[in-house]
Amino acid sequence: MDATMLSLDLKQRYEQQAEKVGTLVPNLTGEYVQTPFGQVWVMKAGVNDAPPLLLLHGLHTSAPFCIEFFAKLAEKYHVICPDIPGQAGKTPGMAPVSSNQAYAIWFEGLLDSLNIESCPAVGLSFGGAVLLDLATRSPNRITMASLVVPAGFFRPIWRPLKKLFMPFLSFKLNTDQLHFDQLMKPLMGDNWPELESYYFAVFQAGIPMTLLPPGPFEKQDLQAFQAPVQLIVATDDLYFAPSKVEKCARTVVPNLSQVIEIEDLHMPSIKNRERIQDQVLEFMLKESRV
Repeated sequence: MDATMLSLDLKQRYEQQAEKVGTLVPNLTGEYVQTPFGQVWVMKAGVNDAPPLLLLHGLHTSAPFCIEFFAKLAEKYHVICPDIPGQAGKTPGMAPVSSNQAYAIWFEGLLDSLNIESCPAVGLSFGGAVLLDLATRSPNRITMASLVVPAGFFRPIWRPLKKLFMPFLSFKLNTDQLHFDQLMKPLMGDNWPELESYYFAVFQAGIPMTLLPPGPFEKQDLQAFQAPVQLIVATDDLYFAPSKVEKCARTVVPNLSQVIEIEDLHMPSIKNRERIQDQVLEFMLKESRV
């Protein structure tokens, strides 16, 4: 069963977001794709004969939200964004384990089912670690990559714990909207109310958090991954200190060609989301001409 079937509120919020995104991008569609590991819900946007681009969403930031975040990519690419299993979307099944390239194997099966040999890819937060997992197993399937506030380089512990421990306890004791707002404030402030409401519906539905992404990755894991990589970090990221992310990326990623720092939280404001998608699109178009 897909996660949206567990809660009427969650299902309605998913469909409302999909309707909104349909007004922002051309040719938005959604369908179940049969893969060797079961059905996968895949949303697509953009001109059908444009080059494909794989978009990997963050933790419980399902396809309609991720496509809104990167809506401008649909102007030049045929954007393909699957709901990752275990992430409160419409793909049924449990999340893959974070080790042994399980996410990479899952995505290989999806790409094969979509008849995509290789393409550029964008990974947001948790999705950044998934993208890197695919790069470790099948480096030639990613022609260029943009990692936006990505997981996968290290496991953050003390940085989020210091800001989330007490708000999390307060929310668990009260489980109301006010205390959930306080829990989400270090993550996104007031930057995306619709996404925060979706997260609240996820908690209310009792869907467990898939907290461990793939990684951390070492230099030897990615030595065969030669595609150009863009890294975008945030100054006030709750999880990933930007200086540490950049240092790890420069050590691990063979062809890190651009680093951009945004003055914002892990989930940025509308203004900065627009700036980020402009930077990603510019990077993709530039690298495709090189």
